[in-house]
Amino acid sequence: MKKVILGVLAVGLTVGAALQPLNAQDKKVDLSLNLGAMTDAGSCGTFSDVLFTFSPQIDVRIARNFMISAEAMVITDKEIHFDPFLLYPGMLLSFTTGKVAIGGGVVLPVAFWDGEVETGDLVPKIAIDYRAKHFKLTTYILVDTQPLFSCNLIGLTLGYVF
Repeated sequence: MKKVILGVLAVGLTVGAALQPLNAQDKKVDLSLNLGAMTDAGSCGTFSDVLFTFSPQIDVRIARNFMISAEAMVITDKEIHFDPFLLYPGMLLSFTTGKVAIGGGVVLPVAFWDGEVETGDLVPKIAIDYRAKHFKLTTYILVDTQPLFSCNLIGLTLGYVF
């Protein structure tokens, strides 16, 4: 439970601290709502099951070609069951060129069920975004670290940027 509180607090403080000075300097801050799907890739079974995702995301430009993104991905199965309730909050740093952004960061798997909360280890995330006006297409991989690249999750999301 301490990991969850610490993770949520760190993400909140980072985003809150970044938004105030950046708004004062007229930097770009975007909010997007993303829907997508992800599946297994690797030795644990490739494309064996599909999970659906919903993730609000805040993108903060910190320099001309760099942005920090905070997200909270909610994951469900194809029957839209939320038992357990899976939440993957995370932070990414991306290099942007025009309409394409390539970045990496970490997410913290958190599961809620029957009044219990369980967290996993930090998971590396690599993402590529393509933006067109108010829409964004993202492909990503959540990299398994035990052993490296054995049981990964790959995903694709479509988002609306406000």
